[in-house]
Order: sequence, then C-alpha cells, then structure tokens
Amino acid sequence: MDKGLPIRSICRALDIIKIVNRLRTPSLTEIAKAAGLPYPTAFRIVQTLIHEGVIEQEPFRKRYRATELVKTLSSGFQEDDRLSANAEQAMHDFTAKYLWPVALVVRVGSLMMVKHSTHQLTSQTLTTYYPGHSVPLLDSASGRAYLAFCNLDEREIVTQGLASRSSPKTEMSLQILTEGGLLEQIRRQGYAESIRSQFNHTPGKTSALAVPVLSDGEVVACLSLIFFDRAMPIADAVDNLLAPLQDLASQIIETSPGKDVANTSENRAENRSAKA
Repeated sequence: MDKGLPIRSICRALDIIKIVNRLRTPSLTEIAKAAGLPYPTAFRIVQTLIHEGVIEQEPFRKRYRATELVKTLSSGFQEDDRLSANAEQAMHDFTAKYLWPVALVVRVGSLMMVKHSTHQLTSQTLTTYYPGHSVPLLDSASGRAYLAFCNLDEREIVTQGLASRSSPKTEMSLQILTEGGLLEQIRRQGYAESIRSQFNHTPGKTSALAVPVLSDGEVVACLSLIFFDRAMPIADAVDNLLAPLQDLASQIIETSPGKDVANTSENRAENRSAKA
C-alpha cells in the first residue's frame, strides 16, 4: 500500500467536522451538499461523529453542531491566543482605512489556516472567511510567504513531507518554488502574491498579497490582503498597499515578556538581509 495514500473515510469525517464548524448549525442535507457526498454516506459519517461525541443534534430540530469535545483537538491552536489578540484591533483599523479585508494565517501541516480575518467588516469582499478556513500551502500567497521566510530546517521538513505524498501538480509547484528560485525572489521583495486565487470560495475572482509576521526574526504567521482581481492589478496593490501591510505586520509581532522586538521598516529589512 502506498504510504502516502489517504484513508478516504477519515478524510470525509474531518471534512464534515470542518463543515459543521463553518456552517455553525447545518442540516444533514446541507452537510452532504457541502461535502459533495451522497446523503446516505453523509448520514453514516454524521452518526459516527455523534457516537464519538464530536458533534450533536440540536434539540427539537434536525440540525447539527460541534460539541465541547472538539476543543480538545485544538491544543496548540488557540483562537484567543496573544497573536490573535494583538492582531485584531490593528487589522480592523487597517480595513477601516483601506477597505480591503486582511487575514492572519498560520501554518498547520501542509495548509495555511485562518486565525482571524476582517472580511465581515467590509463590503469589498465576496465571502467571509472564519477562523479554521484553510488553503493549500504551496498554492497560496500566505503559504509561499511562509515558506520563503521560515528557517531552512523547517522549510526542508515541510517540503519533504509534501514531496512524500506528491502528485504531478505538487511536484511542479515544489520545483517552481525551490529550484525555480521563487522563494528567494519572495524573500528579496518581501512579499508573495497569488493572482486570481483558485483555492477559495470564489475561484479566479480575487487576488492576494501576503507578508510575513516576524518575531525575533522568525516567522510566526502571515498576513494576507485580499482584493478583487478586476478592481486592482497586483502591481497597484504592491505600490499602494504593500508598505501599509508590512506596517500592520510589525504592529502585531508576538513578543516574549521583557523583549523589545524592533518593528521599523529598517529593522524588517535587516531581518530579511540577515536571513538571506
């Protein structure tokens, strides 16, 4: 058996947990539709998850919600940790001033996962991305920015893990990022981009600009600016919004007690030069 072959039933169960969390209280029909599964298959998985205590049916109606047991899966990914708390107000102020939404994302395995976003605060968005929404690391602006700025040991571990369960598309993406020099280009310019992003709820309609959030020179998260592709070319986003986005990243750097991490543009440049 191929070591990289996923177990389909486990993948489906995890998908349904994410769907229930994202849709809050979906019906079984809504779960089946969102998961792309036949109704009987979705029913069996939901019943299994109920049996295991991960989700439950609401009293008096046929809708489902996550239980407190799900929180036991989130050690190490606390939505109310200091990073998110530090980021929230500054992100809200950014969107109030520039109108476009931003998302704070962290790496979770081979995915980049939203910790906080401001999509709900502006009309200049096509959908709202709640904490827990994830995008592929290799094919997102935030994932590319993360790989470009993380230390070389972490990068090697991540890329080896991706290569071990590779597909032709994954192999091509890895080759472009590593052998093609894209990661080094991202480090030099200080940002990554994704034009007409495909891995979201509105494929091809939005683009993204992402910068690292650095603490003591180590990347702890990334900030993504999301905007309508037809409204603003990527070059205009870089010219007009890259500097404010980098300044926002500097405001929410997670620091250890008693440490003073510099957050000026000059020091960000020094950090990048030191790691290059």
